[in-house]
Parts: sequence; C-alpha cells; structure tokens
Amino acid sequence: MIDQPLTPREKEVLSLVWQGFTTRDIAKRLHRSFNTIAMHRRHILKKLGATSTAQALVVARERQLIADK
Repeated sequence: MIDQPLTPREKEVLSLVWQGFTTRDIAKRLHRSFNTIAMHRRHILKKLGATSTAQALVVARERQLIADK
C-alpha cells in the first residue's frame, strides 16, 4: 500500500490528527464510528510507510499533505 495516494477522507482524518484531535474526537466530529476512524488511521500509516502517528505526520509534512496549524 506504500505510496498510494490518500483518499479525501484520509486527508481529512490526517489533518484532524495534525490538529491534535484523538480518534474518538474525530469519530464524533465526522459522525463516524471509532473503528472506522481507526481503520482510516491504519490505512494512512500504511500508505505513508510509517510505523507511528508521529512518523506519519513527519512524512505528511514533508510531502506537503498537511499545512501548519
């Protein structure tokens, strides 16, 4: 899955993670289940080739997928 483009929803979730929202917060905000958001986060990690959220955020910043807060 590495180097596949993120879906619009994955980009939205990534942006919210960057803003400091938890998986539970994001689920409530987007009216989705906790498990759905957790799945999006797993896909984001795989697609960015990251093993942690912190690493995913670094990669996303390098690729200009997320903007400054």
